[in-house]
Amino acid sequence: MVVPIVRVSEAKDLPALLELEAHYMAELEPQNFERWKACEAVHRKRMEEVLARTFAAEMADEIRGYCYWGLQNDCAHIFNVYVHPDFRRYGLAKYLLERTEEDIRKKGFSHWTFNPIRTHPAKVFIEQLGYKLLREEADRLHMMKGKAAA
Repeated sequence: MVVPIVRVSEAKDLPALLELEAHYMAELEPQNFERWKACEAVHRKRMEEVLARTFAAEMADEIRGYCYWGLQNDCAHIFNVYVHPDFRRYGLAKYLLERTEEDIRKKGFSHWTFNPIRTHPAKVFIEQLGYKLLREEADRLHMMKGKAAA
């Protein structure tokens, strides 16, 4: 069995990360794929800016998944987690989320949010990791993990 490695992304990972993000868009948000593709340079720049908060999951020397976080309205927010369909059920998404959550806690945050697409097949999985559903919108689930300040 190949053991996955989860690590902070580096500049050399950008092509693989962008390829995975394109795969995510084509698979899970096909209605937005053409618009995403037309702005690929913008996405590349954004990914360059968040490399220090982007975690890559490697198996057999290839990046098979990623997760990144940042600030949204001064709160920690996980923007995306994605694992290529051929490499699901190996625990990569769990490893990625755990490593991302560890980084968020190290930066001093006690809670964070995540808004996966509403039809995301991993809703039950995300809830099993302790995320609480705050509300549902037309295309997004608004979830939170951790203890929010009172």
